[in-house]
Amino acid sequence: MKTKLSLLLLLILLTTTIRASAQADAGLLIPMGGGYSDVYAGFSQAAVANAKNGQVNILILAPTYSTNAITITEAERQTNLKDAEERRYQIEEACKRAASSQTCKATLVPIFTRADAEDPANLAHFNDDIAAIFILGGDQTVAMQILANTPIEARISELHQSGTILAGTSAGGGMQSRAMLAGYNLNYAAENSLSFGAADVWNTDEKRGLDSSLQSAIFDQHFHQRARMGRLLNAILQPGVPHVGIGVDAYTGAIVEGDIVRDVFGLYTVTILDAETYHAANSVNYVSIDEQRPPLLSARNILISLLSPGGSSYNLSTRQHSLAVPAESVEREFSSLTTPDGAGALILAGDISKPLDESLILAHFKEIAGENILIIAVGYSNERSATNALKDYSEALGGGTQIIAGGDPLVIPAETTGILLIGKDQSKVQVEALTSLRDFWLGGKPILAVNAAAPILGSFYSAHEPTPNESEDAEIAVQKSFLLGKTNIQPGLGLLDITLEPQILADNRFGRWFSLAYNHPQLPSVGLNQNTAIEVTSQGAKALGDNSIFVLDLSRAKLEIGSNNGFVIANGLLDIFAPGDLVQPKPADMKAIFTPQATPRLPTAEAIFEPVVNATATIPAIPTLAISSVTPDAKSPANETTSSFPAWSTPLIVLVLSGIVWLILRKK
Repeated sequence: MKTKLSLLLLLILLTTTIRASAQADAGLLIPMGGGYSDVYAGFSQAAVANAKNGQVNILILAPTYSTNAITITEAERQTNLKDAEERRYQIEEACKRAASSQTCKATLVPIFTRADAEDPANLAHFNDDIAAIFILGGDQTVAMQILANTPIEARISELHQSGTILAGTSAGGGMQSRAMLAGYNLNYAAENSLSFGAADVWNTDEKRGLDSSLQSAIFDQHFHQRARMGRLLNAILQPGVPHVGIGVDAYTGAIVEGDIVRDVFGLYTVTILDAETYHAANSVNYVSIDEQRPPLLSARNILISLLSPGGSSYNLSTRQHSLAVPAESVEREFSSLTTPDGAGALILAGDISKPLDESLILAHFKEIAGENILIIAVGYSNERSATNALKDYSEALGGGTQIIAGGDPLVIPAETTGILLIGKDQSKVQVEALTSLRDFWLGGKPILAVNAAAPILGSFYSAHEPTPNESEDAEIAVQKSFLLGKTNIQPGLGLLDITLEPQILADNRFGRWFSLAYNHPQLPSVGLNQNTAIEVTSQGAKALGDNSIFVLDLSRAKLEIGSNNGFVIANGLLDIFAPGDLVQPKPADMKAIFTPQATPRLPTAEAIFEPVVNATATIPAIPTLAISSVTPDAKSPANETTSSFPAWSTPLIVLVLSGIVWLILRKK
């Protein structure tokens, strides 16, 4: 009996060993959204933990630095080498600070063109003892034109599959999803990123991210720092791509182990957008408002989650946040987006661009407001600025004007039939001076509130100035507003039980918007864009203008705070409404089945979808190079250790061993 048991244990041990040899664990992915010094420590800890024989060998790659994949000048090469060497030194020193008994060495591999990626001398750097590969920031499209289907990429894949960490910041992080967000297509930016065709996704064998990188989601970098919510949503709502997006903010990174996103490090947050669970990608609509423009996205029930340092995680395979599992089905309504019986229409608008006399929002308001419109300016830094703004609107609409400054209360003439409230700076608005608006509105007369004036009509608003241009001040306004207590939230007039933020894309106000929703999750939070509005009546709400708007609903989300005081959110719901849409949610159901709307074919498709290519040279098609044809350098230890058992051999060996054990047992 003992002999039989010993033989069975031996069989199990041999089988386990063979399988481990045949299928080594893949290395970690460490995408970082931008920056260096704030993410070095998080990366270094992982690299040190992956040391080989007490040595932490790190390869530094900077193909992202190049402006052209085929040829660069000698001057550009020397500049690239100098700049990359500075980063190499910083990474090596950060590794030394994180190490205890291990020795750290970072080596810069000079790959700046496609010829460099095919040079055996560069391949020789990629030994089996590499703990991590770190790709610097720059241009991910040029980098992938350099690396795709080359011996270097094949060797990177081989090392990563056998346990080497693959890390990168900014563009080096974006390359870590195989379906790679290359950027915006020509003539697109943040403010029009909700137009169909705005996002340029590379997802073919020739145009893609690194072959061994994440297959189940799309990365985007500098996420909230550069207002890329619209871009990533546009990408994951496309057909034929992963419908989950991961937005990594600047100065922030995360560990991706298999399909688990965990251990966020650095300063800010990681955002997960899930258009798969409730079939948002299959039910997306493309709404055309002008034959000369591409259609706008209209989508419902996108699950949105935030991770911050401190232990929160997300499973990309099951699409579940560590805080909570999404409900199988959700029924919602925005009952607060209706006006009381007898009240006037309420139109809340983002900034209206000039020429004002061409604005459809203003034209509609003039129709319903009558002849005696009172135009009121609030939140201006001085009387001259307010007077100039009032003059522009008065020329477009007619009517009287009034400036509210200091504590002077608003006085509404009896003959007024409608009020246009314009605002510049939410931090300068004196809400208590505007209380007479409520009685005017409840008396059945309409109000249009524009820009900084719109959010003060809700229950709460962010009392902040427009986003500054200076980088340090912008960081406080944009990224630090994702930390608890960094947004100054004040009570509004409460005409509607909502929160609202204007110019969310063009002025990058996502942090304030999330702060409003996080601090008051029971209220739907509306994100307006330039030349958009919602019109609210007793019948409900409707989207107006020439762009889409957002509604963020955290009423059923699970909320916590990270160790950096950053927001942690599980299973918020995000809706996108195009002009003409009724602003009401639709049931969310995991079991629902949708027939996807046909992808629009635009008459100007070539102009819209053509990616921005470096103007100095034409990049030829990248040739396909089978990984099996790559021969590692003869002097590399890779030749001694990488010839593991092929996949088909494992069951054959197990069968042979089983037969031997069976014969022994039969003889016994």
